[in-house]
Amino acid sequence: MGVWNRKVTMRTRVEFFVLLVTVGLVVSEVPGLGQEALARNLARLAPVFGASELCPREGKEDIYEVARRFGVSASAVFNGNRGDLLIGDELLLIPREWAAPLPWAEGVVVNLAERNLYLYEGGRPTRVFPVAIGMRGWETPTGEFEIATKAKNPTWFPPAWATEEEPVPPGPDNPLGDRWMGLSKKGYGVHATNAPWTVGRYLSHGCMRMYPEHAHELYESVRVGTPFTIVYRRVVFGFRPDEGTVYMAYYPDPYRFGEVSPQHVREALEEYGLEDAVDMRTVRQALERPSGVPIAIAGSREKVLVNGKRVEFALGPTRVGGDWLVPAGPLAAALGASVELGPRTNYVVVSRGNQRMFFSPGDRDAIVNGRMVGLEAAPQLVGRYPLIPLKATVTLLGGSVGWDEAAGEILVWDGWRRSGISGLEPR
Repeated sequence: MGVWNRKVTMRTRVEFFVLLVTVGLVVSEVPGLGQEALARNLARLAPVFGASELCPREGKEDIYEVARRFGVSASAVFNGNRGDLLIGDELLLIPREWAAPLPWAEGVVVNLAERNLYLYEGGRPTRVFPVAIGMRGWETPTGEFEIATKAKNPTWFPPAWATEEEPVPPGPDNPLGDRWMGLSKKGYGVHATNAPWTVGRYLSHGCMRMYPEHAHELYESVRVGTPFTIVYRRVVFGFRPDEGTVYMAYYPDPYRFGEVSPQHVREALEEYGLEDAVDMRTVRQALERPSGVPIAIAGSREKVLVNGKRVEFALGPTRVGGDWLVPAGPLAAALGASVELGPRTNYVVVSRGNQRMFFSPGDRDAIVNGRMVGLEAAPQLVGRYPLIPLKATVTLLGGSVGWDEAAGEILVWDGWRRSGISGLEPR
């Protein structure tokens, strides 16, 4: 029954497409299918910045010493690497690539699940500092606050949970270190510490601890009244426009808020129109272990060259099976073809000369001049912008595709475009 229904559906679509071509029904066309709308949609994602690096460690060098040398926490290094990091010589991944917790903000943003503090300037993140946060039972609160007080060389006064303690004056025994920035929520703040090896862990009574050198830098960068936002986000999506790549970072769950499933991720991606355009296999693999390292889930750094000339894509090629999904407009333009869209983008027509290809988002069959052709990758939409299979489109137009893995280049040869003569059959 399922096969019979599929055949009926395919036949109906073929008949509809033949009718469309025969009677010349009007197809709504997006002029040039420029990528401005796609780029604006992707720009709603948080920025990804920085670059991770590999660092050799001597056999007895403490992981804390390595982490602090690079300005990250030992827990971040541990999460970003696999295996036993307590002994032995290793080549460690130093996780210094970050997906910001918010696309735009002012002041300071802390992601408790990540245990990092972000300093935003001009609306965008510019610096990242690891922090220690409250232990379970003394969780650091989430919400929107501001810096209410600042003090150098503060005196520590015993809070309610330490009534038997005595005040501690400035000096090496002071748990606040030599910098204090108190929040508008009474009893909470961010400060230096006399126990820097605790940075990156969750063991305070709610305050956020920083390496002393980082606390000094933050102290000089903020003022009383600076916004201070605290969030708890285990999954963060980010985008690198220079690469055209969408990333996902997955963090541990120190407060045990609950597991994250692939369905949760898919639903979160709907906000950006990416739910059908990401590599869900990569997402599932990333969810097996909260490494905190941003992983590419859509787009890529791979370049596309048509007859030696690079094609610029707002979203880089996404590998799906044996093909790549790419934005329809730039690929069609590079091949000398046009793109037309059906109502609500329910189909995409790529035309060149007397060649017409009919794609339907989510369908692994295309209609080429009235005949059905199977696809290795189904076309998809990102916020109603169509992504079409590169290899299938090129080969159906008579061109060929190669891949230079070492150079990260997808090489397209197209005799039609190279000839510069329109109205001819592709060679």
